[in-house]
Amino acid sequence: MEERSRSCLLRNRSALEQDIKTSYIMDHLISEEVLNLEDEQKVKVQATQKKRAALLIDLILQKDNYAVISFYNALLNEGYKELAALLQDALPIISPSNKSSIDGLTPYVQTVLCEGGVPQRPVVFVGRPKLVQTIRNQFYHLEKEPGWITIYGMAGCGKSVLAAEALRNHRVITECFPGGVHWVAVGKQDRAGILVKLQNLCSRFNQETQTYPSPPLNIEEARDRLRFLMARKYPRSLLVLDDVWDSWVLKCFDVQCRVLITSRDMSIAESVSGNQFLISVQSGLSSDKGLEILARFVNSKVSSLPEEAHSIVQECKGSPLVVSLIGALLREFPNRWAYYLKQLQGKQFKRIRKSSSYDYEALDEAMAISIEVLEEGHREYYKHLSILKKDVKVPAKVLCILWEMEVEEVEDILQVFVNKSLLFCDRNKKSFQYYLHDLQLDFLIEQNHDRLLDLHAKMVRQYQKTYTKLFPSPSDEDCIYWYSFLANHMAKANLNKELYTLLFSMDWIKAKTEMMGPAQLINDFVEYRHVLDEEDFQLIHFFCVRSIFEIQEIKMSLGFE
Repeated sequence: MEERSRSCLLRNRSALEQDIKTSYIMDHLISEEVLNLEDEQKVKVQATQKKRAALLIDLILQKDNYAVISFYNALLNEGYKELAALLQDALPIISPSNKSSIDGLTPYVQTVLCEGGVPQRPVVFVGRPKLVQTIRNQFYHLEKEPGWITIYGMAGCGKSVLAAEALRNHRVITECFPGGVHWVAVGKQDRAGILVKLQNLCSRFNQETQTYPSPPLNIEEARDRLRFLMARKYPRSLLVLDDVWDSWVLKCFDVQCRVLITSRDMSIAESVSGNQFLISVQSGLSSDKGLEILARFVNSKVSSLPEEAHSIVQECKGSPLVVSLIGALLREFPNRWAYYLKQLQGKQFKRIRKSSSYDYEALDEAMAISIEVLEEGHREYYKHLSILKKDVKVPAKVLCILWEMEVEEVEDILQVFVNKSLLFCDRNKKSFQYYLHDLQLDFLIEQNHDRLLDLHAKMVRQYQKTYTKLFPSPSDEDCIYWYSFLANHMAKANLNKELYTLLFSMDWIKAKTEMMGPAQLINDFVEYRHVLDEEDFQLIHFFCVRSIFEIQEIKMSLGFE
């Protein structure tokens, strides 16, 4: 249901609940297949008329635009003209009679994608209609049965943007995935990180019914729960696993459902069974598309771009990420075409990731140029981001602590980075959260490797200065970050004494377990085993482990007999 209609229903629900009698209205809704007999029975068993009306409105709020139109018509037919008038101005424009002919992005699709966490379009967006249509055609392979679709290609080629764009289509959503779309940003994860992703997904599916009061404690339990929830409550829905690095991750999500994967590895889905379909994304844009992006950044026509624009697109091999980075620079300095071209041509490219088959020469160069034009103070702050973790969204408050600044000052600095495409911002939550593209972080780590130890130590000292007596509480927007990564900062700073004290602090163990469950805590003991000895396992058993099998598994992973 589109936002305007939903808001109108919520504003007027008190008047609706007070006056309507549900029996005849439900007959109308059932006849138009908005409600089913099971929904009718749920409403009928409510004790009072007001409660029956309240539940009916709750059911309608869970439906699409056609449900509110049908409800409006039912009010008119049953003589509730004054109540119907309350909804009239907010009715969706779409008519219930033309469901099958709708295509493109509709308010209903916008709501479905928003609820499923599908990313919005970039500010400067250039369509690739042929590739998008190829992806949509592949979606119809999943219309009647589960399977896996893998979109693969080099880093920065636009896989995630293409996946999200292909889903912005009413016909695709209603015909292939009427159960909805659920987007999971996977990234590079260990087993504990994947468990958290699974827990979050199960929690999202479990919100309305509360079938399971507590989160799953291990990956096997989470996978079984996810299989049940998707089969019983979200059939024919699409699970999107974005930026998958390891094939074992897919086994954790192998619940016989419809899955869309974005990955750099074309063979990523070979470890799972079921129907599989591949879609290749070229590493670079065509010259026309690259020029169109630059033209939009500088608010110009392609025909008006200087000759250097063609050379820039050619020099960076049409990488969408590189073109966007340079375009962001040109938006602020539109007369520097020759300067940025000279910088690209005059420096020697190098590989960012030696273990990878992908060549990040152009990105490395664009990163150097982008950082070079920052003010000296901003350049120093940007280097501090070298100690962030990949694929982790960091609340602004964490950097407030690191830099000893007010949140407004920090947000202003970070916005400079965002504007220059050096940093990304997630604005879907109450507070802004920031993260680096993994290649940007690789570049920073390489450039500042001799400072990493001191920067991690500074992060720890600033945390200790802020939280002198108590650990972060759930009400602190930065609490999840500290419980997830404080130990990592201590380890990277070689603060082994502080790390040992933290790992065996009863208050820390209790607080972290209550906040995140035992899996993350156990992972800390495994990851930082260099500060433990054999006797420490008695404490680990006391605090974390509930079975002999689990404690033996941890001992074996640490190399103890």
